[in-house]
Amino acid sequence: MTANSSPLGSIHTNRALDAATRLFSAHGSENVDMHTVALAADIDAIDFRRAFPTKLDLSYAVALRCTRRLVSTEDDAVSAAHSPLDRLCTMIRRHITFSWEHRTEQELRRALLPVLRTIYPDRHRELSGLLRGYRARIQGLIEQGRDLQLFARTSREPVTGATVLETLEGILNWYDPDGELTIDQLSDVYVDLVIHHLLGAQRT
Repeated sequence: MTANSSPLGSIHTNRALDAATRLFSAHGSENVDMHTVALAADIDAIDFRRAFPTKLDLSYAVALRCTRRLVSTEDDAVSAAHSPLDRLCTMIRRHITFSWEHRTEQELRRALLPVLRTIYPDRHRELSGLLRGYRARIQGLIEQGRDLQLFARTSREPVTGATVLETLEGILNWYDPDGELTIDQLSDVYVDLVIHHLLGAQRT
């Protein structure tokens, strides 16, 4: 189920997904039962089960909503900037901030994709299609930057949108907000890594 198709309606669906995200973040999705989510969202248990028959349905809806928000956020980021280099810098910073603020949903999405590929191919196509479009926009900026000689062309295997996205997703594996780096400093690190080290842009 998604916010568009749920029998709960968009307001109640979003309330259910917000409650699920909070509980998954606090306790881990495997430790939260459906009744607890319905109670936290103040939604009748029968209505909740009608909208989300299984935890997988609920988890998918959480991950899908987050991925749609990521894509729309990056659409806004790209349209607000100018050169391909500046636009990619903006996307990187937005991605890092968004990924950390929504790390529970992002980690859930990564865990769900291989499961969905096996048992819910339609859902897998929907979720992976959003990510594929996102990668394609990154790839487009890379190619525009190379055409304008903002990014280096090398004889080795070129960096792609998939490479950049995989690099950015690495934040979920290691970043500790209680460590030395703030999220803004972390964004600076990833901009430097992608723009200058991977894509070979000159420093000004």
